[in-house]
Amino acid sequence: MALTLQSAPAIATTVHSSDDAAVKAVTEQFATDLAKGDLKAISLLYTGDAKLLPPNATAISGRAAILTYFKKNLRPDLVARAKFSHYEIYGGGDAATSMSEMEMYDGKGRVVERGRQIIVLIKQGGEWKIHRDMWSDNTPTMACN
Repeated sequence: MALTLQSAPAIATTVHSSDDAAVKAVTEQFATDLAKGDLKAISLLYTGDAKLLPPNATAISGRAAILTYFKKNLRPDLVARAKFSHYEIYGGGDAATSMSEMEMYDGKGRVVERGRQIIVLIKQGGEWKIHRDMWSDNTPTMACN
């Protein structure tokens, strides 16, 4: 007895958001708040049930846990500023995805992390908020023996 499953090929379409500038502004606000050392303001860029998906770590869920994570990992003595570039923004309506290249710098201007970021944003109360945040860290890793 044979069972035949048919499926239509998935067609991926890219739709640029009519809110490209507003979506990009959220990431740029992250950089501005980081330069001020205002981690609380950064956490407010996220939805209440947002998730961070850091490289080589478990997911961080919820705004309060995200703020705790940032207080440990984005302290001004570790990371003084960030630069985002080469944006690609997709979506429309009340959801968008933004991909960008990122560099994090210490207080002496040295790059401490370099990679790519993908964030999923949703519109809440007319404002874009980060709902999912995942990034890569292209810092070379040490070889295991």
